[in-house]
Amino acid sequence: MKSALTVCSMVFAELKPQIEQLDPVERLKAFAFLKHLLRADDPAYQAEIARRHADIDAGKGITLSEAKRRLGEA
Repeated sequence: MKSALTVCSMVFAELKPQIEQLDPVERLKAFAFLKHLLRADDPAYQAEIARRHADIDAGKGITLSEAKRRLGEA
């Protein structure tokens, strides 16, 4: 029977070439998703996400153009 570590290594070895073929935008999306998965069980992260959702629901969100302006991209 293979260990979990061996299986993970095999899976990563299969995924790595596919990740390398992604364009930069798709790599960034994959990175963001993996980062989310790593933090998803963290109570502090869950609380922050809940707070941000509540702000949006309360009308405290900002437009995409405002977000870009704040990030210096506009």
